[in-house]
Amino acid sequence: MTDPGERGRPWLTRLLAGELPLSCFRSAPLPSGGRAPSEYHCAARAAACPDLLVVHADPAAGERFIFDLATLAADRVLVLSPNPGVADRIVEGLLGASVGVLRALGDNENPSRLPPVVAAVTSAALGINRAAQLQRDAAGAVAAAEARMAAFAPVAKAIARLVEVNESLARLETRLTELTARRDRVEADLRAETDTPFARALAQFDADHAAAVERRGAELRTAVAARDEKQSALEQARHLHAEALRKPGFLSRWFSGKAKPGAVEPADLEKQLQVLEAEAAALAAQVRELEGAVTASATASGAARDALVTNELASRRAAAATAVTEAEAELARARAESAALNKVIVSTVPGDDHGAAQAALAAAREKAAEAARAVPVAPPRVVVGTPGSLKVDPVFAAPANEGPFGLLVLDRAEELTENEFPWLARLAGRYVLVGHAVPADDRRGRGGAPPFAARLARVLDRETWAAEGNRLVCRLVAPDPEQRRRLVREPLADRPEIELRFLETGADPQLAEITFPWNTPVADAKRFLAETLGEVRLRPCGEFHWETAADAVVAVWPAADGPDGAWVELEPGVREKVTGAGPFAFTAAVRFDVAAGWDAERAAAWLDARLPGASSSRFAALPRSAAPRQN
Repeated sequence: MTDPGERGRPWLTRLLAGELPLSCFRSAPLPSGGRAPSEYHCAARAAACPDLLVVHADPAAGERFIFDLATLAADRVLVLSPNPGVADRIVEGLLGASVGVLRALGDNENPSRLPPVVAAVTSAALGINRAAQLQRDAAGAVAAAEARMAAFAPVAKAIARLVEVNESLARLETRLTELTARRDRVEADLRAETDTPFARALAQFDADHAAAVERRGAELRTAVAARDEKQSALEQARHLHAEALRKPGFLSRWFSGKAKPGAVEPADLEKQLQVLEAEAAALAAQVRELEGAVTASATASGAARDALVTNELASRRAAAATAVTEAEAELARARAESAALNKVIVSTVPGDDHGAAQAALAAAREKAAEAARAVPVAPPRVVVGTPGSLKVDPVFAAPANEGPFGLLVLDRAEELTENEFPWLARLAGRYVLVGHAVPADDRRGRGGAPPFAARLARVLDRETWAAEGNRLVCRLVAPDPEQRRRLVREPLADRPEIELRFLETGADPQLAEITFPWNTPVADAKRFLAETLGEVRLRPCGEFHWETAADAVVAVWPAADGPDGAWVELEPGVREKVTGAGPFAFTAAVRFDVAAGWDAERAAAWLDARLPGASSSRFAALPRSAAPRQN
């Protein structure tokens, strides 16, 4: 519509004349809760409406709705009711829901007569008096804490030294813990370290030992090869000697000493065997000597290495133990000094502790700072009062730089006059008027003149389904008030209980509304629209989700769905589930039968083409409450 600052009498005059365009907006998504579909619809429209919404409701239903809306709204809310009892009950409900609320009081309201929980959230209880008391209490606590600290003045030097000693104690205890842990892990640290002087020396020792082992190994391999070679030669000589013994005449030559020309002398063979055997024995002895040297070297090296590690461990353990002993001695001296200082302080200020007194003073000063910052006290998010409280309650004496409320909710809106609205409009940026707002319900006893709220409702109502006297109306378009007065009405020839209303737009009249008898089930009315006019008018409530089964794809609106409801066939394979009656009926589900050729993609496209978009309607209604009326 317009900026809130421009909503004075000229704006109101144009609005009632139907000259102001109404912007469209979508309903707000709401958290799940125990709301009936009509309650959900009203709350969702009210939460999202950018300017003015009229809600038709009886007192009991209106009171529940106001409580729900005040709980949902994110901005500052002002609720005004001409009935103090209603205001008190709304406050009690909000407190029970843990919503911050203040009860504004008029001149004729006595705080002592309020319910105790309501009296605790008045301006007097939450505002200036409480802040002043907090300041006085905080100042007294600071003075007492300072006096308590003053008693320690004679031992100020001892206290200062005690602070130093206690700080030293903390450091010493930490140091002792570290040294003890280091002592206990000396061997693990030694074996794990890699880049320390000892680790490098040990690595060099291992490298030197490996080089020596390699040299002795090479000598041993050479000796073994020579031994094996000599042993092979010896075996060959023995073989030749054995062959010669088996030849004829060898023994005669052996004993006669005469050899045939070119024959090997027996004595020569024997000498060769003796030489080879001596050489082989010498080489075998050399191999054994080298093997013994290698074994002895490995044993000696291992022992030397173990000695290095053992000596280093002993040295380190001794150093660690010395460090622990020194730290324990230093800690004992510090503890003794601390005990002596405490004894001096306690003897001067018996029964008190300087640390506790110092902490109490710091806490008292912090509370005093908080009390100073608490002025002025910001009112809670929701303020509930009577119209008479606007001029007298301190909560409305806001600083000049504090903006208006975000939302004004007015109970019993049928009592509001046209002259009062511009004055109330300055209090907030958005307004919800709750009460009897249907002219047919409010003409009784008023000379036929509809009240201001009903006149607003007539202009702002753009709902598809509406009640009009004893008729149920389905609006295909939303004519303005002047066009509505000129609608041409024609009953159907074969069903005269159904009336068509046309808007004269030129050569071809436009069908604007269809009316049915009041007791017509909405499912039957929707069936008539679909079968006779090819019109589908879905009325969803909240967000929907898809459910897929083997035989159907179903869009479900949980806020409207329930065990009861009637199904309406909109076209082959497409059915709508309707819950509620009359103008309080809503679409609970739309089912697409797979057997009729529907799948998820086709169903989504169909639904997207037929779901209503943002609406310009600023009227909502709640069914008559079954609860007894409360005053």
